[in-house]
Amino acid sequence: MRAVRAVVASAALALLVGCGSASPPAEVPKLLTRAEADARTVVPFTRGVRLDKAGRIVDVTFEAPVVVDPQMSWLKLGLRMQGADPKPVSDAADRLRRGAFQARIHLERVGGATPVPMPLSRSSDDGRGWQKLPHDGRVERLFQDSVDTYPLEQAGLLSQDMFYEVLQIADAGLIDPGRYRVTVDVVEDRPEFEGMQAEFIAAYYSIGKK
Repeated sequence: MRAVRAVVASAALALLVGCGSASPPAEVPKLLTRAEADARTVVPFTRGVRLDKAGRIVDVTFEAPVVVDPQMSWLKLGLRMQGADPKPVSDAADRLRRGAFQARIHLERVGGATPVPMPLSRSSDDGRGWQKLPHDGRVERLFQDSVDTYPLEQAGLLSQDMFYEVLQIADAGLIDPGRYRVTVDVVEDRPEFEGMQAEFIAAYYSIGKK
């Protein structure tokens, strides 16, 4: 009987010790304010932009960090719409896709003696392949797209209480770690886009995920 009691007591003690040493739940990363997000210069990052006036809307020098999984270094450059209600977000994304939104985008690697232009591509018109952007970086159409959400959440750039839609401007593909500069110019005034809540987004996509 004493042996049974000892075993029961040992099991109870182990259970108590186990409960006491359980790891606390992971802390939810702090969501960045607009000003904090606009100051971030490491992928992934966002920038608040307005789309109704012609001219430069993005000019960011940033770091592409070392990525542990090489399949997650596919860099996407685009626009992100967000809001608490999914319908207005979806409607805004549809307006941009249908509106023949035109821009010029350039990406270059910096830090050496001279900047090195990086090739960019976009989805083909039929959505089944890719085509290189012309030398002037002109884009005449936006496409529905997606990026990995976990790095955005960890960076404080994604809220579980918001809905998001991502539109592709261009893809940089598998880029090496280093320092880069991206610029985006709106080609013409588009007054119908005034007040639209949009961000430029640079984020990774895992080409190996199912």
